[in-house]
Amino acid sequence: MDGQNKDKLGEGIKMHHFICIDSFKGCIGSEDAARAVERGIRRADPDATIDWSPVADGGEGTIDTLLANGFEKNVDATIDLAGRPIDVAYAQKDRIAVVEVAMICGLHLKRPEDDAFSLHTRGVGRLVRQVLATDVSDVFLALGGTATTDGGLGFLAELGADLMTETGAPIAWQTNPLMETKRLRLPKTGMSLHVLADVTASYAGEQGAACVFGPQKGLTASDINLLDDRLTEIGRRLQIEHIKGAGAAGGLGGAAYALGASIESGASFILRMIHAKERIGRADYVWTGEGRVDRQTAMGKLPAKVMALADQADVPCIVLAGEVMERMEQAWICEAIHDSDEVKTLDPFVTKQRLARRAEQIVRRLNPK
Repeated sequence: MDGQNKDKLGEGIKMHHFICIDSFKGCIGSEDAARAVERGIRRADPDATIDWSPVADGGEGTIDTLLANGFEKNVDATIDLAGRPIDVAYAQKDRIAVVEVAMICGLHLKRPEDDAFSLHTRGVGRLVRQVLATDVSDVFLALGGTATTDGGLGFLAELGADLMTETGAPIAWQTNPLMETKRLRLPKTGMSLHVLADVTASYAGEQGAACVFGPQKGLTASDINLLDDRLTEIGRRLQIEHIKGAGAAGGLGGAAYALGASIESGASFILRMIHAKERIGRADYVWTGEGRVDRQTAMGKLPAKVMALADQADVPCIVLAGEVMERMEQAWICEAIHDSDEVKTLDPFVTKQRLARRAEQIVRRLNPK
């Protein structure tokens, strides 16, 4: 495999590279990472042909990735996690629409004065209802990065579910709807919903929405216990207590599942939408990576899925990362961008420089003069 490519290099045949590298979280986005790798390749091999795409794992960056790959941007009005008016962009292609939930109820939208306990997903449901009122047939919800833990009840209410007190009266929305809802009735569904989630958290319990993600959302231990008790009860009523991924986005995954949504890997969906399999098949080398490559990477994260596609196509895959804690078996080359004597950094400028440098070094090794 690598010998054939080296022969091509030696014969002066242009090498074709495909770059689909994930973001280095807290540092640089996927597009910046890909452009840095491209610069490094071109410095070592100016005649190379290069194809690249930003990528995402179905969470943050999903819309930008799709807009760079043939989807159109639409904007509609809804409310955020605290009920404030907000205009939100979503991606559409033909009759498929993709909503990035964090744009409506993401952690970055939580203000200091907001009560973490009471934040909700009503804005997500409202936007989905409005999108489905157009000619869209299928709505994909890209989950991840949310500040809400309402079990998706706000989402359900906006799509026609009745949330009721013990007496059958509508809830008052004075606190988290999980605390107020004692009875609920789902709408008759004709909606085609799909959940994009790479977490396997359950709706409730030790591996559930509140216990796993509550601390990072600002919930106290007391908050988490209260919400988990209600998630347990609501999960039983919705018959979603054993569904993997139901706890994604504070239980929004489970709420959507209760309306008939499928739950699938966000990374797999993105790679399908950007036609990664076909583009990898045309390449001589594939480049991927993320900020930290470790055991979790191998458990279905985007770089692992890229490696698997490259392996199926018999194309060498090069993995770059800020840190390599565990080498990936399917990677042909797997290297950290920082030299052993350099301080690791999250500085965006330095990271891009070192990505380009490492890519250049690797291509020069592949094509020694």
